[in-house]
Amino acid sequence: MPLWAWLLVAVGAIVLALALGALLLNRGLPPERRRLASEMLRLPWRAKAGLFWALLSDRRVPLWLRAVLPLLALYLVMPFDIIPDFIPVIGYLDDALVIALAAGVLLRFVPADVIEERIAVARPEPGGGAGL
Repeated sequence: MPLWAWLLVAVGAIVLALALGALLLNRGLPPERRRLASEMLRLPWRAKAGLFWALLSDRRVPLWLRAVLPLLALYLVMPFDIIPDFIPVIGYLDDALVIALAAGVLLRFVPADVIEERIAVARPEPGGGAGL
């Protein structure tokens, strides 16, 4: 099988795993948390990074929850995985599932008012940065 086919299968599997993880994590969430999750998903990548950094530094978030993001980053950069990355397709599924699990834990246990406040701060201004 050519390399491009392996890459296509791998990307499809990662997208499928992320979608399945998001579905399973959001299924048991109350409607308020689901609304917050959809607002977080609508943020651009840069705003998401700012949101997670703000949650990491917010003292209203319990310490064990603030530890989730650095542990996630550490897991993703470690050369050792549950499923080694050199295995085609499934090598990256564990990373995707760990990301989905960390996002679900944060959504489920971080106080909703803290998430709402931080989303409002992270949300880009309409028309911001357009035109110089």
